[in-house]
Amino acid sequence: MFKLSQTDLRTKTDAELADLFNQASRHLATALRLTTCFAEAASALGLIRNELTRRGLHLR
Repeated sequence: MFKLSQTDLRTKTDAELADLFNQASRHLATALRLTTCFAEAASALGLIRNELTRRGLHLR
């Protein structure tokens, strides 16, 4: 589902990052724990959050 790298995220616009963050959050909320989907979504969410923080942006 989510195949992202830090390099990929640095090329995204702020709006694209916010959208990816929301998609990962929704996917994480619906995925069963201890599944590959859950782990991928959690990892993607962490990468996106780190990039947003690096840019000084905060989602509400």
